[in-house]
Amino acid sequence: MLNKFTITITDVNGSKHFYLSQVIKKIAFYLIAFVLLFLIFSAFYIHYLDSKVSELDAKREELIQNSKDLVINNEKMQASLAEKAEQYAAIEDKIAIFEEQLGLDNENNLTLNARLEKLNLTNEQQLGVLLQIPNGYPIEDKGISGNYGWRDHPILKRQEFHTGIDLRATIGTPIYAPANAVVEFSGYNSNGYGYMVTLQHNFGFKTIYAHMMRKDVVKPGQFVSKGELIGYTGNTGASTGPHLHYEVRFINKTLEPLYFLNLDRKNMDKFFNQERRVPWQSLIKAISTAASQKQQ
Repeated sequence: MLNKFTITITDVNGSKHFYLSQVIKKIAFYLIAFVLLFLIFSAFYIHYLDSKVSELDAKREELIQNSKDLVINNEKMQASLAEKAEQYAAIEDKIAIFEEQLGLDNENNLTLNARLEKLNLTNEQQLGVLLQIPNGYPIEDKGISGNYGWRDHPILKRQEFHTGIDLRATIGTPIYAPANAVVEFSGYNSNGYGYMVTLQHNFGFKTIYAHMMRKDVVKPGQFVSKGELIGYTGNTGASTGPHLHYEVRFINKTLEPLYFLNLDRKNMDKFFNQERRVPWQSLIKAISTAASQKQQ
């Protein structure tokens, strides 16, 4: 019985004995051990596969998110490029408008940088322009008491065209030349202007200062520079109170003085659009030609 393995099963009916050999016993043992090991290995392998699947899912999600980010960044880049293109086009339009106002032509299809450089040269010449054309207030700005255009005359009590602008001032306020000029007239005028000074500027411009104090500061034929003293405000002639009557003329046509009072380098393009009775393009070309000849 040494090579037998006994299995006893007992119930209410008694006991039953089953005999197995040692070989079968070993086979059953190994089989059970193999099944257990297989199950344990399978559990670990399934866990390993689950972890790899999770990693692949994470990579997949990462790739999907990266793809979305690339799409968003691409859309932002396209929007930025479109915005830059619009800004570039707007700059070109502004340059074209400014070139047209200054009488400059892009005949050689210059690049944007070259056109900007060309405008910068013109910008430098603006200082020369402002020395020749009346600009700024000839007296300290204390406000306006009478506008240019049709109005009820304060003395004659009838509708008349006011050819200048009345600037508020107390008697004795200094008056300065708004641009380089030669004194055309300095003296008393019997047509209501009282004591007055007329300055003849370059390119057909003229400025008139009326109701001044009786004091000879400048004389006819005298050259004056921009900012030079030419007299003092008063209350002479047909005047209801101290002020300066200021006129700007171009070839004896009266112009709106307010445009010239506000003229400076910052709003020169706006100025060209406001006052259209002067051929600015030909004037700027003449100034540019003279400046070029002077440099040569």
